[in-house]
Amino acid sequence: MLPFPVACRPSPSPVAVAAGSQNDVRQLQSGLEGIGSSRQAEALDGVQISISDQIAKLTAALAESKRRRVAEQENMSETIQEIKEQVMNLARRPTTSASDDTDDESDEDDYVDLTP
Repeated sequence: MLPFPVACRPSPSPVAVAAGSQNDVRQLQSGLEGIGSSRQAEALDGVQISISDQIAKLTAALAESKRRRVAEQENMSETIQEIKEQVMNLARRPTTSASDDTDDESDEDDYVDLTP
């Protein structure tokens, strides 16, 4: 039981009711903003995860590309070295001049046919 009758309570002034309503509206708005912010944060998290995945994939692709490029460069260097050695071997071979070639046979046997 209340210490005084209900009819004896003073009624709130219209200004107090309006201020209370404004506070209620603000609380509701902030609550709704919180819900929106939460959804926005979840969406941003999803985007961030997606971007992180893309960065990881691109980083892996870049590393693989670098690895292939290095392997190709090493292979090319080996090929160049082999070609240099072949050229040096050809340069060391004794050469014959056209006046030394006195055989009456055709010059066709002087060339190697590269087709199988």
